[in-house]
Amino acid sequence: MPQPTDTFRERYRAGIHPRYNPWLHAGFVLGYGLLRITLSWRSTYQIQPWEWLTIPVTLVFFNLCIYLVHRHLGHHKHGFARLFYARHTGDHHSFFSPGHMTFDSPRDWRVILFPAWLIVLHSLAITLPTWWLLKQLNPNVAGLFAGCMILGYLLYEVFHACEHLHENHPLARLPWIKQMRHLHALHHRRELMQGRNFNIVLPLMDYLFGTLYWEPTDRAKDPQELP
Repeated sequence: MPQPTDTFRERYRAGIHPRYNPWLHAGFVLGYGLLRITLSWRSTYQIQPWEWLTIPVTLVFFNLCIYLVHRHLGHHKHGFARLFYARHTGDHHSFFSPGHMTFDSPRDWRVILFPAWLIVLHSLAITLPTWWLLKQLNPNVAGLFAGCMILGYLLYEVFHACEHLHENHPLARLPWIKQMRHLHALHHRRELMQGRNFNIVLPLMDYLFGTLYWEPTDRAKDPQELP
C-alpha cells in the first residue's frame, strides 16, 4: 500500500503543466536576481567604510523578514496569505516528509522554488520603493541595501533547494549546508513544523526567538533517512 507522501507526490506531479521547464524556472530567478543585484550595486560610488555595514545589517534584516513570513504566514492560515499557506504547508510539507525529504528530478523544483514571478514582485513592490526612500538619504546605502535584499532572496532559494538534495550529493556534504539540511529536516516533522526551525540559510532568528531545535546527528538518526 503506497504511503500518503507517495500518493501526494504522484498527484502533485500529475498536476504540473506539461510545458513546465524547471531549468527555465531556476534560470530566470537566478538571472533576474543577479541582474537586479548588479544594477543596484552599480549605482554606488566611492563607498565609505561605515557604509559597508549595510551589507550585514540588510542580510540580518532579510533573515528576520523571511523568518516571520515562514513562521506566521507559511504555517498559520490568514485570509490575505491563504495561497502561500496552501502552497507551503499544503503542498511543500505534504511533498516532503520524514523519509521523503529529497527530490527525484528537476521537475520537483516546482514544489521547492517560489513562483518565478515572486522575485519580480519582491524587487518592484518591496525593494525598489525602499531603495528610492534610502536614496534620498544616502545613495550608497540604498544601492547596497537593494542588492542585498535580492541576494538574500537568492540565498534562500539556493539553500532551500540544497536542503532537499540527497545526502550523498557533494553540495549536501558542505558543512554549512549539511547542518541547515539537518535543521530543515527536523522542521519537516509534523510535530515540529509549526514551532521550530524556520530559518533556511542561517538559524539566527530561530536562536534569538527560541525556536531553534537541534538533535546531534551522532545520537539520532538523520531525519532525512527516517523510514
